[in-house]
Amino acid sequence: MKYIKYLFSLILVLLIVSFGNVYAEEKVVKINVPKTVSKDQEFSVDIQLSTDVTTDGFKATLTYETTVLELVNMESKGDWHQDSKFSKESPLSLDFTHENGQVGDITIATLNFKVKSDASKSNTSITIEGTSRVKEDQTINTLEKVSANIEIKSTDNSLKDLKVNGKTINNFSPKQYEYDLVEESTTTTVNFEAVLNDKTATFKDKFGPKTGVTLEYGKNVFEIVVVAATGAEKKYVVTITRPDNRGTNNNLSDLIINSNKKLLEFSPNSLTYMVTTHKLETIDVEAVPQDPKAKVKIDKPEKLQIGTNTILITVTSEKNEDQVYKVTVNNLDTEIDTTLKDIELLGVDDSLNFSSNVYDYELMYKPNFKEDLVIKAVVSNSDEAIASKNPDTCSNLKPGDKVTITVSAKDGTKNVESYYTITFKKDTRINFFLILGLVIFIVLLIIFIRLLIKNRKEKDLIVKKEQDLEKTKRLEKVNLE
Repeated sequence: MKYIKYLFSLILVLLIVSFGNVYAEEKVVKINVPKTVSKDQEFSVDIQLSTDVTTDGFKATLTYETTVLELVNMESKGDWHQDSKFSKESPLSLDFTHENGQVGDITIATLNFKVKSDASKSNTSITIEGTSRVKEDQTINTLEKVSANIEIKSTDNSLKDLKVNGKTINNFSPKQYEYDLVEESTTTTVNFEAVLNDKTATFKDKFGPKTGVTLEYGKNVFEIVVVAATGAEKKYVVTITRPDNRGTNNNLSDLIINSNKKLLEFSPNSLTYMVTTHKLETIDVEAVPQDPKAKVKIDKPEKLQIGTNTILITVTSEKNEDQVYKVTVNNLDTEIDTTLKDIELLGVDDSLNFSSNVYDYELMYKPNFKEDLVIKAVVSNSDEAIASKNPDTCSNLKPGDKVTITVSAKDGTKNVESYYTITFKKDTRINFFLILGLVIFIVLLIIFIRLLIKNRKEKDLIVKKEQDLEKTKRLEKVNLE
């Protein structure tokens, strides 16, 4: 029984101590403040009291930094009344009473503060210490001093400097948010350098300084977004115009099919063409742009089919504007006529007695052929075939020379050719008139010689007679004497 009394006494002591601790812990003053605020921001501070006894009085001293915070007003809560005169000074004396008293968690008053715009600190604190009064016996309880820290975030979301390609934008001002710039046409990229006015500010993701940003022709809009420590954003917009001086010429100067074997009546302003070929397997296309800076893309089938085939030639100007030329190839399943209709000899009276099915000819060479002879080959179908000569000209011809005329398909079809030859044969025939003339000349020469001889004899005879007569006369004279 004795031990039971001791045990009961111990339990009672523990209970008293335990209630005493609770009682002490519950007589606590609290100030509820926001963890972070910003300049020019208003915020509320609640003064609370936790107690397990009915309390009808509260006195305290509240301290704050007047260089940072400004007390705007104070409001009593519930049936609590402020007995002290309101003041904006620090420390601030608080004196509240309640007619009936309250117990538990009590909100006594709310104080409204504003952070000053010129506050230079990044944090501040509010401190409160005081006493509470128990209604039943008017006991005064001293409350533990409480201090709350407040972080002051900057609202500055401005730039100190903004550079484009290493140079500060003309007339830049932190409070000017839109800029219009003009760069050279040759400028292809730009770099943006931005300096924050407040170190606690940041750049919004993907909207900060940039390097090597592509600059397109025309207007380019770039945004730099600054985020203050409070989260408030400010956007700087830079519009950069890159003049477009690129060429717009997307015309062709020439369109060549199969090395010009397939002739086209080409015109830069004509975009569609029709070409007829014959059993052609492949086709070569060369497109020459008027502007060397333009680009040409040729889309053609690797192998032509019998029937319709389409070739597209896209000409892209320096300004990246397209123009498309279309060539439709009608590839026929027929042979090409590579015969000649005639071979004309111009400048001479000779003729070959031409026949399209005869391919080899001989022509007696004449000296005047060196300068006067012109050979003209006339193809049977000029739309499908073309003729060429080797040698191309007939100057300085000699006996034994040969001229070859090749008739080939215009569209470049291989192994579709015909060959006509003209061989200049040396003239070995006997000239009857020349011989006749020579004979007549010889006869006349003989007659002339004979006449000369006869005439000479007659002259000699006359001279002899004259000499004999003179001799006779001289003798007769002598005899007379």
